[in-house]
Amino acid sequence: MSELGGKEKKGAKQSPSLKARALRLLSLREYSRKGMAAKLAESEQRWLRLARTDAEAGSSADLNSLPVKSTAIEIDTILDDFEARGWLSDERFAEALVRRRGERYGIRKIQDELERAGVDSSKSAPLLKTLKETEYQRAYDLWSRKFGEPAKDQKEKAKHYRFLASKGFSSEVVVKVVSGQPQD
Repeated sequence: MSELGGKEKKGAKQSPSLKARALRLLSLREYSRKGMAAKLAESEQRWLRLARTDAEAGSSADLNSLPVKSTAIEIDTILDDFEARGWLSDERFAEALVRRRGERYGIRKIQDELERAGVDSSKSAPLLKTLKETEYQRAYDLWSRKFGEPAKDQKEKAKHYRFLASKGFSSEVVVKVVSGQPQD
């Protein structure tokens, strides 16, 4: 039969290479190096579990004949290659994250997310500096979309304060917005 119409063994799936999986992930969105390494390691574990399950299902298959797949060293090699080609960049990831989250979150929450993603603070400092300049306006816009009018009592004021604080805005900015003080 032809290559397209040929019969394949059911369950005999071959996993895409690590490089192919990394390219597919990068085609969807930007990743930090740490995030991409974690995704690839998770993907590799999933494929290994699937291969073991398939091997256990086949009576003649030998579990020891399964190839030992990629290690952290192979993942690092792929990520080094991607960084050298400019396909993987922590700076681009940080810019994308700031663009995506900047309107709805404060600098504290964005900074925490960048740190969790493994982005070096020296790479994210210029982006966070520009966010800090617009912190009051972003907090005010978010507050006005959610509430629209000043709080009438202390309970409502506390609710407004908790809302903005949970979004990662600094306490000084939250106090100014909730109390109706203009920006400096």
